[in-house]
Amino acid sequence: MADGTGFGTATAHSAGLSVAVFCGARPGHSPRVVECAEEVGALLGVRGHRLVYGAGGVGVMGAVARAAQRHGALVTGVIPRFLRELERDDVAPEQELLVTNDMFERKRVMLERADVFLALPGGYGTLDEVIEVVSLNYLGQRPRPLVLLDVDDFWAPLSRTLAAVQHRGFIRDFAPAPFEIAGDPAAAIAAVEKMSGRCDER
Repeated sequence: MADGTGFGTATAHSAGLSVAVFCGARPGHSPRVVECAEEVGALLGVRGHRLVYGAGGVGVMGAVARAAQRHGALVTGVIPRFLRELERDDVAPEQELLVTNDMFERKRVMLERADVFLALPGGYGTLDEVIEVVSLNYLGQRPRPLVLLDVDDFWAPLSRTLAAVQHRGFIRDFAPAPFEIAGDPAAAIAAVEKMSGRCDER
C-alpha cells in the first residue's frame, strides 16, 4: 500500500530482522548523509524490520529513527544514563527506551539485541561500534552480518586501514572481510537481508 512517500507502508513479517544501526548524533556537513538515513529508516519499516539504535533524536540518529517509526518499524533506543540526562530535551520518536549505566553496557545491549548491523557515517562512537563488530566477526564470536553504507566515500579510509592491517601481517591472510560495503540505502538493506539468509521477494 502506498503512503505518498514512494516507500509504501509496513506490513507485518515474522521474519523481520532486528537491525542495529550505528550512526552519528550530528548530521555532518553533507545533506546526503541525512537523506540516506531517512531512506534507511523508511526501508526498515516497509520491509518489516525492527530498528535498534542509540536513542538520539537529533543528527543522523534522529533521521533514521523518525523515518523508521513513521513507516511502521518498532524502534528500540539504547542510551547510557549520562547521555540521557544531557539529551533529555531532544525530541525522539516513540520507542522502547533502554537506559544503561555506561557506554560499555549500551554497546553490549545493542550487540545482544541485533540480528544484523548497518553503519552510516558517524563519529567516534560509531567507529568504536563498527570496529567492535569487525573484531567479533573476525574472532568468530557470534558473528553477524555488518554492512557499511558508504555515503560520499565515508568508509574508504577505514577500508584502507583494515586492508593495511591484513597486508602487514596482523591478521590471517586468508581471513575474509568481516563486512560488506553498500553504495546506497536500498543496496544496504538488501545486503543485510541476503547476508542474514532472510531475503525474499517483497
